[in-house]
Amino acid sequence: MRTLAVFIACALSGCATLNIIDTSVEKTGATPKIGESAAAPVGGVVYSEFKYQSRVAYKIQNNYSGGLGLGQISVAKGDLLVKADLSGEVVYCTLSLAYVDPLVGPFRTACFIDANNDGEFEKAKAAPGSVWFETEIAPSLAYDESEQVLPQSDSFKYELLYQGISKNALKLLYREYLNDFARPAFYQDVIYDLESKPTTITFRTVRIEVINADNSHIAYRVLSGF
Repeated sequence: MRTLAVFIACALSGCATLNIIDTSVEKTGATPKIGESAAAPVGGVVYSEFKYQSRVAYKIQNNYSGGLGLGQISVAKGDLLVKADLSGEVVYCTLSLAYVDPLVGPFRTACFIDANNDGEFEKAKAAPGSVWFETEIAPSLAYDESEQVLPQSDSFKYELLYQGISKNALKLLYREYLNDFARPAFYQDVIYDLESKPTTITFRTVRIEVINADNSHIAYRVLSGF
C-alpha cells in the first residue's frame, strides 16, 4: 500500500495544496508507576511498559459510499483518517485509496469536512484529476478521535492483564506488541497459587504485590517492571 504522501502527489497538480497536519508524538513510560497502589477489573491492564510513536487519527463509525464525478467515494467502518489543510480548509483525509474510478478502480485519497466540529462529516471531497470536487453527505457520517501507532522497528508495548481468580488460582495474560501493534506478537497465560493475601507474584522481572483479588477486580502494587 502506497503512502498518503504518494496519494496526495497523484491527486494534485498545482490547483490546490494539501498538507497533512503533523500530530506525531513519542510515548515512553509505564503504568501504573512503580510502588503506586492500583486496581484493575477483570480484563483490565495490571501493568504496561511501552515505547512507540503515534499520531492523532479519526475513526469512521459507519460504512459510506457516495457518488462524486464519474466515480464514487467509498470508506468502511473503522477506517482511519488524518487531519490536513487543503488550501486553508481543514479536512480529514483517508489513509487508503478511497476514491473509486469506474474504469481503474480505487486510485485517489478522499477527504471529509466537519464544518461545525460536531463529530460528524457533512461533506466529502476528492480530486479525480487536477480539480477537487465536493459532495454533500446525507445523513452525516460520524467519527471518533483515535490513535494511530506509526510503524517503527524499536516500538514495543508489554502488558499484563487480570483474568480473575478461581480456587485460589490467580490468572494473568501477558501480551507483547511490536512495530505497529496491529496484533500481539506474543502472548502467554500465567497462573499463580494464591493461598494468602497480601502476597507477591513474579513474571519475568515484574514483581507485583497482590493486596486483594476476586472475580471482579485486583488491588495491587507493582514493585518492579520489565
